[in-house]
Amino acid sequence: MFGDPSIVGRNGIEEVVPLPLSEKEEEQLKSSAAKLKQHLETIGF
Repeated sequence: MFGDPSIVGRNGIEEVVPLPLSEKEEEQLKSSAAKLKQHLETIGF
């Protein structure tokens, strides 16, 4: 569902930077993303 943040250079991805999230933070992030997706679909985006 989510990709990790990455450092991108002229040749593409140079380094993947994992997010050190707790289980609760990861759940909250997924919930926020789901709500945002729902609102975007509502407006036809």
